[in-house]
Amino acid sequence: MDNKVASAKEKYKWLSDERYQTVLKATRTIAFEYNPATKEQVVSPFISEYLAGSYDGRMLSDVMIQDDVIHPEDLQLSLEFREKVAAGGAGEMVLRLRTPEGPFRWFKMCLCPFTDDGELFFVGTITDVDKELRHREALRYRAEYDMTTGIYNKMTFYTSTQRWLKEEPDTFRCLIRFDIDRFKIINEMYSLLEGDRVLCRIADFLRSNTTPPETYGRLSSDIFLVCLSRSREQATRFIDDLELELNNYPIDFQFILSAGIVCIDHYNEEPINVLCDWAAMAQRTVKGNFIHHSAFYDDSLLQALNREHHITKNMKKALEKNQFIMYLQPKYDMRDRSIIGAEALVRWQHPVDGLISPGEFIPLFERNGFVLKLDEYIWEQACMTLRRWMDAGKTPIPISVNVSRIHLYDSEFCDKLQTLIKKYDLPPHLLELEITESAYTDSSSNLYDIMEKLQESGFVFSMDDFGSGYSSLNILKDIPVNLVKIDLNFLRQSRRGFEIGRDILKGAIKLIQAIDLPVIAEGVETQEQASFLMDVGCIHAQGYYYAKPMPVSDFEKLLWQQE
Repeated sequence: MDNKVASAKEKYKWLSDERYQTVLKATRTIAFEYNPATKEQVVSPFISEYLAGSYDGRMLSDVMIQDDVIHPEDLQLSLEFREKVAAGGAGEMVLRLRTPEGPFRWFKMCLCPFTDDGELFFVGTITDVDKELRHREALRYRAEYDMTTGIYNKMTFYTSTQRWLKEEPDTFRCLIRFDIDRFKIINEMYSLLEGDRVLCRIADFLRSNTTPPETYGRLSSDIFLVCLSRSREQATRFIDDLELELNNYPIDFQFILSAGIVCIDHYNEEPINVLCDWAAMAQRTVKGNFIHHSAFYDDSLLQALNREHHITKNMKKALEKNQFIMYLQPKYDMRDRSIIGAEALVRWQHPVDGLISPGEFIPLFERNGFVLKLDEYIWEQACMTLRRWMDAGKTPIPISVNVSRIHLYDSEFCDKLQTLIKKYDLPPHLLELEITESAYTDSSSNLYDIMEKLQESGFVFSMDDFGSGYSSLNILKDIPVNLVKIDLNFLRQSRRGFEIGRDILKGAIKLIQAIDLPVIAEGVETQEQASFLMDVGCIHAQGYYYAKPMPVSDFEKLLWQQE
């Protein structure tokens, strides 16, 4: 046998050896060697099991090109790789190759040069990496996209939008944050699947009505973000068009969007999460507004946020330093103007800011939960005041205290009240518990059990703000309440509204009295209102017409004068 032929057979023995073939097949790898000087090529004999094409002695690269083995979109990449190899280079590429069954799969092609007896050779491999790449792509997709809608998730939206802002800092843009009011009703009435379909309809609208590099994504639940290179007017029209599109969706539900918009006329390196927070601030101002569905962020909202931060930062210290002061507003028997009770209210006497209105801090405390501690502080102040009156030989009158709705979810609520009464040795009826009408409608039937348990111990409940909601009369037939405080908002209207409101109020008072519940009118501000109330049989009232909330010392002077 010719020595050269024998040498070649020995050289390529590894390609046909069963042991090597077993390893190559196990890793779904095709191996080959190529001599650019002699054009000599040796390929794994099982190549046809993995790749389409006729391997009839032509060069491997020629077969792949001529027999359409290479995906058309990857052809240019393979030609560039071929030129690189022809120039003596090496490297790797990932491309799609057609399989004998027809579909394309991803393969990784590697080529390494080596020299043998001064002769240049290339050793190459073609490895099936389709499963690995698709798995990696699936993981990347999960990391970057929202799985329900197929659009960007929060982090990908943040990243892509921040990059766009930096690349074009002088482009005018509107960043919009929006959601659907009462979206959970769709899930509850029509199923979670229907809710997901609605979310996908929103995603389809965003895809169809934006142009790259504009960005959009889903933040969470029904909250979406979109950044548009459009004017203020176009941004609001975008939300209006989306709302119109949703109201063509085939379910019986009125879609109302709430949107906050931040205008970016020049990007100043603000973090994208801060811009989105600003949009959320603007959005909150139109939540539940059936007329205005979009709001633009401005500096006043930032000032409000800073004010909230200042209040939040100081609230715990204020409670520790007794900066919260209990005020009392008298309740009157309008027949003889005698004081029959008082409502405990709170003021914040800040050492630097002065007297802070409850309208500024109470809504914030209700959102962050601090109202629980503040209410309990005022309960104790009221008990201390009642105990002091009794120790001084005065006849005590009931003081009503506010019970926030979140107290109703506190498992220790009843125990806390009973502990207070025992601590100060008070008759429970002197600490009257006021719960707003909305708490009755929002809470579960467990509220009734709580009230009945406390009533058995001697506590008295009043329904506050009666008439401010929509289910007042329906609630009264079931709720174990002891008295009703009726809201005079009915009378704070135009002349025509006053007449209509007066008739409604008159009827409500009669109905309440018909089920043997005492009525007290709150918010009485004029002689006309007081006279009307007396005429329809309501004899108890509180309001600025009689007295404003005042420090306890001033209230005591007023109270003792009538003894």
